[in-house]
Amino acid sequence: MEGDLVQKDLVGPEPLSGIAVGRESEEMCTLAKLFNGFANSTRLSILLLLVQRGEMKVGELVEELGAPQPRVSDHLRCLAWCGYVRVRRQGRNAYYSVADERVMRILELGEELLQDNVEHLEACDDIEQGC
Repeated sequence: MEGDLVQKDLVGPEPLSGIAVGRESEEMCTLAKLFNGFANSTRLSILLLLVQRGEMKVGELVEELGAPQPRVSDHLRCLAWCGYVRVRRQGRNAYYSVADERVMRILELGEELLQDNVEHLEACDDIEQGC
């Protein structure tokens, strides 16, 4: 019965109801790109660090992540292009921060879903094991 309630809440004149579904849907492909921005452990780690610590330089992120500087820079470019982070330049330094509070809300929602479903996610063989 409770599952029926949840399903009914998802159907209707909600913001996503206007998006055409299917693999060939341009809108669906764009929506998938939005989530792909979060679907990499390095990008996700960068976002979490920026949420937790605020503005950081590339070198600080490299040190914290233990990843090569070119890889971190590539991921930062991706995150900036997607609108998830902003860059502020001061002299030779580039400082990165979260660009939109909705990014934080998505991360918080993801954490809530993870807490409620961690056993299922750890046991799921259908999701790519790339992490």
